Amino acid sequence: MAVSIPKDFLELLLQRLDLVILIDAKFPLRKKSASNYFACCPFHKEKTASFCVSRTKQFYYCFGCGAHGNAIDFMINYERLDFVAAVTALAQFAGLSLPGAKVASIANSKNTQLLQVMQQAENFYSTQLQHSQLAQQYLHQRGITPNIIATFKLGYAPPTADMLKACGKKPTQHQTLVLAGLVAAHNGKHYARFRERIMFPISDQRGRCIGFGGRLIGNGEPKYLNSPETPLFHKGHELYGLPQVLQANRSLAYVIVVEGYMDMLALFQHGITCAVATLGTAITEYQIKSLLRYTNNIVFCFDGDNAGRKAATRALQIIWRFIPDNACFRFMFLPEGDDPDSFVRRSGQEAFIAQLATAKTLSQYFLTTMASNLDLSSIDGKTVYLNTALQHVKQLPEGLFKKSLIAQLEQQTRIKLSEANNSNKLLRISPEAVQSKKRRSALRYALALLIQYPQLVADIAEPLPTATELPGIALFNAVLAQIKHNQAISTGALLESWRNQPSAKLLGLLAQQQFLLPEPLLKLEFSGAVQQIHKQIQQQEIQTLLTKSATLGLTPQERTAIIAIINKRQSGTEH
Repeated sequence: MAVSIPKDFLELLLQRLDLVILIDAKFPLRKKSASNYFACCPFHKEKTASFCVSRTKQFYYCFGCGAHGNAIDFMINYERLDFVAAVTALAQFAGLSLPGAKVASIANSKNTQLLQVMQQAENFYSTQLQHSQLAQQYLHQRGITPNIIATFKLGYAPPTADMLKACGKKPTQHQTLVLAGLVAAHNGKHYARFRERIMFPISDQRGRCIGFGGRLIGNGEPKYLNSPETPLFHKGHELYGLPQVLQANRSLAYVIVVEGYMDMLALFQHGITCAVATLGTAITEYQIKSLLRYTNNIVFCFDGDNAGRKAATRALQIIWRFIPDNACFRFMFLPEGDDPDSFVRRSGQEAFIAQLATAKTLSQYFLTTMASNLDLSSIDGKTVYLNTALQHVKQLPEGLFKKSLIAQLEQQTRIKLSEANNSNKLLRISPEAVQSKKRRSALRYALALLIQYPQLVADIAEPLPTATELPGIALFNAVLAQIKHNQAISTGALLESWRNQPSAKLLGLLAQQQFLLPEPLLKLEFSGAVQQIHKQIQQQEIQTLLTKSATLGLTPQERTAIIAIINKRQSGTEH
């Protein structure tokens, strides 16, 4: 039996999600403009990035192969899920509960099985650690105490296939182990994914094990191995140690973000219980926003080497996308050759806390980075500095941070930059951007604009007249009604309402149409297109009445109507 998911829930889900964060967690996106991000398309082979993700539209499209859609389409096509599974995964991603007993039971049943097997695995690894002298010796050499082992439920994955024996004796259980990321399947056989590794259980905020990180004890690669993406575990969402940090602190003045499991454990062991770790990858926007629920102060702690500097630059690029005015971000660099683990074990808690005082604010780090290797006392150096800095400043969302940063640049260089920040004055419109109105359908053009920029709904007071044979009027009015119902709706959420409908393909094509115009001109274009539609409707009404006049004759009311229409057109007061 087909499972039905309410349209209101789908609309809420797509409104809650950020497509940029969702896709960036799967593969890295590069920011190209204020709201557009690019990558090489995951749906066809290419060397030049033509896969575009729009934050404002919550819609992706590929200029190369034509792939397009919203977050649900992406999960269906990228993860190869069916519709219900895609919505289930996205609901979990967004922290929403699925409505309806049938849908909820399908999702909850699968997740319950996965959580149970993850708990079994956590217990298995913990027991194996107790019986492995090699693993215990390794942790002792790294300075990990029994209390930390117990608090974070550390374990050990043996070199044998005992995982399968302990957690999956039946073939059906093997499938669950594969789905949970604990077992890999190859040529019909199943293998334990983690072997000869110290195991770090990764828990959700409710303390339930949803994934693992494994550190190889002996030689080999990779040194660290994480669980793959599963219905429970999304690497770009989770932060190692967050449940323990929340349990140890009633409130958080600040959070320290480090790069490794051992770094986080060492700090916690030395009384610095406000540190979390990323899972071997760069920090993501989702992780930052998750932390901002608990504190407005985030300190990024990096190793004092080139890798640490590169990691800091990546973090800066992520934060640059949104920068809330009520948050404070700082960048802390340890002495060269140190990481948090080695530094706190050698120098102690007080020295590490003192090092926090050296952390640079986001603006300080940005300006220092822009000025590196430049002589700001020279005209040439100052010019390069300003040009480079302003290219980044233009990408910032409007707000106090952007204004403050411009003020700092003005004070530093003694050059007035406020005018340069006026994006409207910097816009240049190419002749190709202004499309010929004669060669397009005004209705199709207006509909494309409305789909991509739902805020244009404010510029149209009422639906288009339906007493006409002009094709597309009913569809335009239906889209208009949907937007008026929810004026915060995105392009992606709007198109979801037409999934599996005859008009879905046309709307998808219109959503991909390119408008190389600034927003003020888009409003004028939309207004002009709507006026053109009204003219076409009036012309059709006149033609219908004239045809009737030549055959059947007109009633007095119809004669009055045609005269009124003609007078309005001649006086230029038509709608």
